[in-house]
Amino acid sequence: MYLNHKKKHASNEIKSQLTQENKVLSTNDSKIISAESQSTPLGQSALNQAEITTKKDLVSKERVYTEIELAQMTEIQFVELLKETQRRLPKLSEIKKIPEGALHHTPELVMEAGRNLGVIKEVLKSHENYEKAAMPFYLECAKNDEGSTPVRALCLTNLIELHKKLKKPLNLKEFPSQIVELSRLVTDM
Repeated sequence: MYLNHKKKHASNEIKSQLTQENKVLSTNDSKIISAESQSTPLGQSALNQAEITTKKDLVSKERVYTEIELAQMTEIQFVELLKETQRRLPKLSEIKKIPEGALHHTPELVMEAGRNLGVIKEVLKSHENYEKAAMPFYLECAKNDEGSTPVRALCLTNLIELHKKLKKPLNLKEFPSQIVELSRLVTDM
């Protein structure tokens, strides 16, 4: 929380230092500074700070999709989305690095994973024919011993819902009982 506040504060300082002709455009919290601002020392300093912020943000920033993009997503794009989401799912080792005091709330890594899994679900609402491509993703996510328990339970919940919809059996004994119990809180099993 403190780091996010600090980052926003630094971003606001950059904006306030620029003149009217030196505009800052924001796209997904990445900063782009106009060519006019590069000619002044102040603009160059802001540009360097913005480049550093942009490079850090691009690595960790999640992709935001519009409803139109979700509706027009091809199966190839959906498979790429599944791979990207799989790569971004939090691991227990990452959560263990979070300071103890911060764990009184749901870690941002887990919340981001929930949002990413929500995007997959939104795509499946528009493209039911992609459900078979999603099933191995959900299965792998739910069985991943390195994954966090809430995320694994959410993946299992989504997998159960797909299996019910497609009238396919699913052996819940393949999954840890803690994950199954969490899924039962959401589904009608």
